[in-house]
Amino acid sequence: MKTRFISLLITLACIPLFLSSCSQQPSAREAFVRSYLERYPEATLQDIYKGSFQDVFGPAHILTNREAVIRYINHEIKSAEKFEEADYIPCGWQGNFLQVNLKVIADGRVPLDTFVDAFMASANGIDTTLTQTFVADWELIQQAVRTASPHLEGFSEDSTLLAHLLQEGKYVVHHSRKFNEHYHPHYRIIRRDLFEEKILPYIAP
Repeated sequence: MKTRFISLLITLACIPLFLSSCSQQPSAREAFVRSYLERYPEATLQDIYKGSFQDVFGPAHILTNREAVIRYINHEIKSAEKFEEADYIPCGWQGNFLQVNLKVIADGRVPLDTFVDAFMASANGIDTTLTQTFVADWELIQQAVRTASPHLEGFSEDSTLLAHLLQEGKYVVHHSRKFNEHYHPHYRIIRRDLFEEKILPYIAP
């Protein structure tokens, strides 16, 4: 009985330590931000915002004309000087959508028609009424950025600019000039389930 009692006391004493340890674990948002900035150390808050928006709303400005989509993709591939190394990365911390590199078409691994089918289908069924939910989540993502990278260059300026855009009901932004100068973003947004079904079998090792 005495042994059980001592064991119980030890267990109770360990609970605060366990909770403290859990509270120190990075959130999913923070983990994503850290991973993103490790891959793209020159990225800005604007770039993190862009991906976060894509992760909720997918390909926001997709063309409905299939031939036009094919034409734009072919043009971008031909004019690209270089492609990013990664075949794909999640757009945001939830991983609802992926940025899929056009190089998987350029190097012949994924058929163009298959890619276009998945890309265009990714625009279906998106709930465009989630703007307020997104704005609330963006505040949490910014908190995660402050924790993960407290000295991120241009954070205050970008945060103020994005806040003004959101107040005006403008949600779509481009990659920052700094990002475009250091990296080579040639990708399309594809919903995770469609990517895993249609694209991944062609590029999985």
